[in-house]
Amino acid sequence: ADSSRSHAVLLVQLKRRGGGRSLSGSLYLVDLAGSERVKRSGVQGAALEEAIAINQSLTTLGRCIESMARGKKGERPPFRESKLT
Repeated sequence: ADSSRSHAVLLVQLKRRGGGRSLSGSLYLVDLAGSERVKRSGVQGAALEEAIAINQSLTTLGRCIESMARGKKGERPPFRESKLT
């Protein structure tokens, strides 16, 4: 099945050297295909299964990001719960 959903990742790296110092930084910009309101869209069959899987993957990704942002020792993000993560 073909999907109209797409993702994009853009990495911007900056490096500056001068005055005996070297500075660098990285910025990741990520645009993920959004979740779909299954009831509202009325999709069925394979498209419904795809929408459900994508919604579950995005939920897991959100939980991973939230877990990493908390930064609690011993807490492991649920990376293995989805192919996306």
